[in-house]
Amino acid sequence: MKAKIHLKNHCRICQSENLKKILTLPQMPFTDEFILQEELGREFKADIPIHLCLDCYTVQTQHDVDVTDYYEDYQYSVGTSKTASKFMETLAKSLIDKYFIEDKIKVLEIGSGDGGQLIPFQAMGGKVLGYEPSSYLTKIAEDQGIKTIQGLFNESSIEKLPEDFKKVDIVLLSYTFDHLPDPVNFLETVLEILNPEKGILVVEVHDLEKIFDRREYCLFEHEHSIYLTSSTAQSLMERMGYVIIDFNIVPESIRRANSLLFVATPKGSIFANQALPKVKLDNFEELNFYETQVQRIYQGIQNLDDYLEKNSQKGKKIAGYGAGGRGVMTLAAMNKAHYLEYLVDKKPKGQGIYCPKSEVPVFGIEKLQESPVDDIIVFSFGYLKEIQEDLQKFGYSSEQLHSMLDVLEGREM
Repeated sequence: MKAKIHLKNHCRICQSENLKKILTLPQMPFTDEFILQEELGREFKADIPIHLCLDCYTVQTQHDVDVTDYYEDYQYSVGTSKTASKFMETLAKSLIDKYFIEDKIKVLEIGSGDGGQLIPFQAMGGKVLGYEPSSYLTKIAEDQGIKTIQGLFNESSIEKLPEDFKKVDIVLLSYTFDHLPDPVNFLETVLEILNPEKGILVVEVHDLEKIFDRREYCLFEHEHSIYLTSSTAQSLMERMGYVIIDFNIVPESIRRANSLLFVATPKGSIFANQALPKVKLDNFEELNFYETQVQRIYQGIQNLDDYLEKNSQKGKKIAGYGAGGRGVMTLAAMNKAHYLEYLVDKKPKGQGIYCPKSEVPVFGIEKLQESPVDDIIVFSFGYLKEIQEDLQKFGYSSEQLHSMLDVLEGREM
């Protein structure tokens, strides 16, 4: 796949040109561009440089990749995962119980995927609408009874909204906000459609604190534009006319993998008096902190390579579980990914496909029964318990499944 890259020279948030490159992952692919054998080597690859704005301290990319065609066929979905379903139901119930207990609400989700998150809102009496770029996922959502507009959301998208959704009570983005190339423009647009008296903006993104703590370099992607902490999230919202009123609407124990989840509201709303105290993360304003974290990331990649090479030399067969972004990007940055027998997923994108760059073959989970392995690295570690239960039917014990986080830390050698 070919894609145009547009370079930037200013901060996506404050427009400053005072930016410092802190990390580069060389020649990385898209997370969802799986390839057939005859296409090996022809997939999109480009460096992913990560920058820090030295004025507002937002970590970000400084390149935009034209993703219009890419998202048209995007298929990633958590599907029927019990873990994901519990989170979605809890989020909907918690928001309604806390802010709209006696109200009939309208919910607009940007990047709504297969409609899974809107289903519980609708079941609780809300009017819902999705906005989703993937035609594949839009059809699934519509088949599930979730009205969805197909397209990339921008300032002109308001014109495409039905009249009864020109004002909404909840705007929701789950792992979508950090994909937006222009978050400032988006937040301005949301203020036009959000109920000014009691509207809320609900955002879930990957937490930069956790990315560094866990060495989750796989979350640095071409598809992502910014990486927030609780502190920079607050600063961004306040800059744009919002305040954050909740960082814990769903307990951490119920969330999936890496989650920074917050509820914001316009400064003039009835909820604005619930604004949280300012979070201060001094380390994230110091360059030497980032230098240390980058070295930890490089060591994590080395730990993964060492784990595969040493176990292969011992005669062990190792497979991976999880062909989402974590699996694809983790393998793409490694030098020894070829020691992995294969990668499995509960819902692989197709048959006869390979991961981009690493060229690891991808199969359904039945492959673990057809071609048994000794151990499995679980890249989808947020669903580890669920995966352990699923693989028991193939005779795999929990001791054979290793979270990628443990391997990154060098705890599984």
